[in-house]
Amino acid sequence: MHHGFRGTSLLGAACVLALSGCAQMGGLGMPAADAAPTRTGEPASPECNPALGGALGALAGSMFGKGKGHLAGAVIGAGIGAFACIAYNYHARKVRDARSVEDQYRHDRGTLPASNTISAYQTALLPGETIRSGSKAAMQSRVTLVRGTHDAAPQLKEQLTLFAPDGRQLTTVTKDATAIDGTGEYETNFDFNLPKGIQDGRYTMRSALYMDGRQVRTNEVPMLVVS
Repeated sequence: MHHGFRGTSLLGAACVLALSGCAQMGGLGMPAADAAPTRTGEPASPECNPALGGALGALAGSMFGKGKGHLAGAVIGAGIGAFACIAYNYHARKVRDARSVEDQYRHDRGTLPASNTISAYQTALLPGETIRSGSKAAMQSRVTLVRGTHDAAPQLKEQLTLFAPDGRQLTTVTKDATAIDGTGEYETNFDFNLPKGIQDGRYTMRSALYMDGRQVRTNEVPMLVVS
């Protein structure tokens, strides 16, 4: 009974130490491109030192036990620290106006919808699906929104989740898509920097779009991480 409680407490300590190591430094988010009037960006997250975060996580993780347990705990802790260091910078901009989107919708469907409608949602990983650890990348989406004739402007959020090669969820972040405020086609970006030293392998990036609190679309993109 006491041993189980101690193991749980130390796992929490590993997480807290790893995260605190990342909270003390300043931004890994990619700088946004020149802002257009309809583009919104968030200030870069505080810079995270993956080596420091990983070292603190490994130190706390090593407290799990001795021998093989000691080494396993250090590896787990180091992994927590590295992935906790991923900082995301989110921004969006309109790339096609309401008139163009509505004309196309009428052409395809005959009439505009009564309710807010996401008519398209595509996602791609930039600069490609193979990313070197320690380098910058972006998850870019195209969202086409048609505002319903009987609806108020919807509240949209976009969520990005990273999964390990074995399927474990590593990180997730949700941002308000405040720039998406009416009919139009929008480009959204989650800019991020992969920490150096993370495990090579085939990861999965999942993007999800929420409208008025309800998940309406999802996309998954493979991401091959190489050293």
